[in-house]
This record gives sequence, C-alpha cells and structure tokens, in this order.
Amino acid sequence: MIDLHCHILPNVDDGSKSIEETIAILKRAEKAGFNTICFTPHYAEPQYLNSKQQNEKILEQVKEKIKVYDIQIDVLLGNEVFIRPNIENLLESQQIKTLANTQYVLIEVPMFQELPQEIIKSMLDTVKQKGFKVVIAHPERYISIQKNPSKILEYFGEDVIFQGNYASILGAYGKDAQKTIKKLLKDKMIHYFSSDIHHLDRCFYEVFDKIKSKLLKVIDEDYFEILSEKNPRLIIEDKEVINVKKDIEE
Repeated sequence: MIDLHCHILPNVDDGSKSIEETIAILKRAEKAGFNTICFTPHYAEPQYLNSKQQNEKILEQVKEKIKVYDIQIDVLLGNEVFIRPNIENLLESQQIKTLANTQYVLIEVPMFQELPQEIIKSMLDTVKQKGFKVVIAHPERYISIQKNPSKILEYFGEDVIFQGNYASILGAYGKDAQKTIKKLLKDKMIHYFSSDIHHLDRCFYEVFDKIKSKLLKVIDEDYFEILSEKNPRLIIEDKEVINVKKDIEE
C-alpha cells in the first residue's frame, strides 16, 4: 500500500520530532503493509516555511537511516500546503513541493472556518490554470463539508481529487468527521486514503487491521484497493486517477 500524506519528516512541522521517532513510525508502517510513503510537511505561512531544498536535505538523512535499519519502504517528498492567494507562485518557484514531483498538489483549507465558496474556488482555479492538479486533504474534517457533504463538489469544484484520512473511520477526529467520511465513501467521493500520521503516540498504522475492517463495512474490496493502492500509484506516476463515481459506476 501507499501513503501520500503524513508528517514524519523530522523537525520540520508539528509532526515527528526526531529521526528516531520517524524510523519507529516507518517500522510500524512496514509491518502494516505499506511499501511507499510520501512525507508531506506543512507549508503554512508564517509558521512552517521550510523550502523544498531544506526538506530534501532532511529526506536524504532519513534515507540513510532507512538503509541502516533495512526498512523496505520507498520514501518520497511533497507538502501539505495551507491554501493562500499566491499558492500558484510558490509552486512555480518550487518553494513548495508537489506530491513526488508530479502535477498533484496537496492542499488544506481551514477546518473550523467556513470560507466563502467563491474565495476557495478562486484560489484553487489559479492553481489549476498553471497546470497543477488539486488534491484536497481530508475533506471530512472541514466544518463546511460536515454541514452538508453532498455539496462537496459545489464547494471545491468538479475537477479536484479528495484524500480521506484512514483514522476518520475510527472516529479519531470526532463523530462529525466519522459520519462525514462514511457519507463521502458511500457517495464514491473519496479518491484515495492516507494516514496523516504525526507522532508515534498516535500511530494509526498499529491499528490498520481495525481500520480496514471498519472500512469494509462501508465499501467493497475493489474500492478499498483503489483507495489504498491503485489511485496513490497513479498519482506517483503522474497519471489520471480512477474516479469511481464516473469511471466505474457509469
């Protein structure tokens, strides 16, 4: 399986605080069945401003440790970018990084503030116009979507990708997020899942069997494979993802 959203690049954001913590988490990821992980540290002004080049240097240090511990996981790099007006300029200048050097960019919006739809769409449109493909991180956690999950496309636009968090199905982010992810899954609106892991003490890889069991009560095995393996692989390969609602149902 492939994980394209986590915060375990050490000493960069609010995630892992050491290479040792990162290695411990990667060991658990390997045990859970993950073979590829994309580190996606926050880029959010003014708190988290590490450049692509700074993060790449840290990634190389992690790779050396991975060799020492013989962990069979390929590690890649991206960012989770907090939405802002000049995001397209930061992408073009490579201050921030797309997912694994593809055209896909992982974007987060305010969770507890319901920004006007026209503002969200305007900022996302500028990113798309530059040739990037928008991935919205964990839509089930946003209050605007929790209020009305059926309006997700109206709020973000038709041509975006939605990434759900695995642990949402367990209620790790509250009952509203849990209820919303179930609704979005039933409506075939989630394109892929990621862990969004930050720390060893909340390492959802440890309970992955439970997560999968809960998910398979809502979706079938084929959809689970798309969410956990097929679509993440297509993103890494910079190809079009499978849109279950359109490509399969229709």
